[in-house]
Amino acid sequence: MRLIRLALLASLLLISACTLTTQPAPSPEPIDPPPSDTSNRPVVTISNPAEGAQLVTGQQIFVAARAVDTVGVTRVQLIANNQIVKTVSSETGAGNRSFDVLLDYTPRTPGALNLQVVAYRNALASDPAQVNVTVSTAQPTAAGVPTAVGGNPGGGGNSGPVIDPNDPTCRALTTAGLNVRSGPGTNFDRLTILAAGVQVPIVGRTASNDWWQVRSGAVTGWVSAVYTQIYGICNAVPIINLATATPIFTPTTPPTLTPRPTNTPGTPDLVISSISGEEQISLATEATQTYAVAITNTGSGPAGQFRVRYTGPDGAENDLGVVAGLNAGETIVLNVEVTFTATGSIPISARADTDGQVTEVSEVNNNGTLFIRVDP
Repeated sequence: MRLIRLALLASLLLISACTLTTQPAPSPEPIDPPPSDTSNRPVVTISNPAEGAQLVTGQQIFVAARAVDTVGVTRVQLIANNQIVKTVSSETGAGNRSFDVLLDYTPRTPGALNLQVVAYRNALASDPAQVNVTVSTAQPTAAGVPTAVGGNPGGGGNSGPVIDPNDPTCRALTTAGLNVRSGPGTNFDRLTILAAGVQVPIVGRTASNDWWQVRSGAVTGWVSAVYTQIYGICNAVPIINLATATPIFTPTTPPTLTPRPTNTPGTPDLVISSISGEEQISLATEATQTYAVAITNTGSGPAGQFRVRYTGPDGAENDLGVVAGLNAGETIVLNVEVTFTATGSIPISARADTDGQVTEVSEVNNNGTLFIRVDP
């Protein structure tokens, strides 16, 4: 009997041992990798021109884009074949959650053209939105027929505002969604909003040409000139004296600062927001032209004194001026006379803070370039 009990005990121990050795080990708790969140960056889309559109050399086009951001888009840039050709900044230092822009560009050479639009929240950039188009030599059009800016009349996958070259009315084309204010400054009340791509007649201006008085329906108010393109005959537009509300005809265009009510704490960011002037000239009659260089502080804080230089057709860099300071959101316009001596597609460029005196959000966006077509 004792032997039987011992045999049963040995069998139980053997079974227990087998059970322990064959029990599967518990698997570790799975750990999910942290998601790569790209939703916090601005997002930009292009609505015009369409992919594969046919453009014409020497004809101004407008790239229509919309940028959105959960915080605020502070500026949008147009890049043509890897070169920045246009920057439009928000009217407010904090930016716009939805920012519609119309970015102008004039292709000068035929061939393939890659257009990219990048939106920024201060230094944080979106992924580029892009379209690939084809540029060909100009085709003759019927006399007196308005041509759609951005492409030939009738299509090619490319549409845009229609500019009538025979209309003498002085008018502004808005290049961004734009506030119409009761006075020439962002500290004035907003009367209404104009969408990007709207043309409105100009009925008055400031002495420095940095604000236009426009009429939209029953509303007469002021828009910032930085966000417009001007068409028609505008040399008779009167200067409006706000104190007396009467026109003053004193044609003077000194460099000026766009007024801002107060400084905002933070870091400045200086960009060449635009270079404007004649983009097609003839050496026979127009060898010397005046160009307006706009410098904008797109950051959230004031910039102290800084130097601006420009590079002319000869490739030499020259002083354009020293700016005493620029608050967040402010723009200053400096004028420069440029003389051309050679034909072709000639670049002129400008650079802000050439001595590195200002600590900025980004030090790589201080340049701007405009190509001028110079004919014999």
